[in-house]
Amino acid sequence: MSYLFSGSVEVTADDKNRFRFPVKYKDAYAVADDAATSEVYVLKTINAKYLTILPKSVGEDFVAQLNSMSTLHSSRDSQIADWYLQNLELCKVDGQGRFIVPQKQANQIGLTKDAVISGAGAKLRIWNKADFIANENAKEAELEKLLAATDMERTDLDNLVFGVN
Repeated sequence: MSYLFSGSVEVTADDKNRFRFPVKYKDAYAVADDAATSEVYVLKTINAKYLTILPKSVGEDFVAQLNSMSTLHSSRDSQIADWYLQNLELCKVDGQGRFIVPQKQANQIGLTKDAVISGAGAKLRIWNKADFIANENAKEAELEKLLAATDMERTDLDNLVFGVN
């Protein structure tokens, strides 16, 4: 199955520290109708202020690639693969779309009860809400500078992004 997750949704952990996937992202954890739970992979990536959430099939492909890197490539590749494998967790998603972020990973990014789940193509990201807002503001400012530095007009950008003539 191919995934295309986009946009972002604010979420709040419940009293048991579970987050609920927004309906728009239900394909991330969809299972057969008779299954009580499903699973997703949660990964802390190097130098990121978010956790990556991979649908199980995408996560399994990722694990296969990491296993290959861990044994068949350079020492550097092996060290990177080993680090990712040590920071990857398979998490249960209940029938209501709720999941618990492993405490180790929550601590690594300072995840609080107020979070944002955002789409990133074939994967999702879960951010501490304050970090998500700061990141969005920084990216917007960076893009504004880039536009100013290249003398690109907004209409040129619209043409580039949307193919508008």
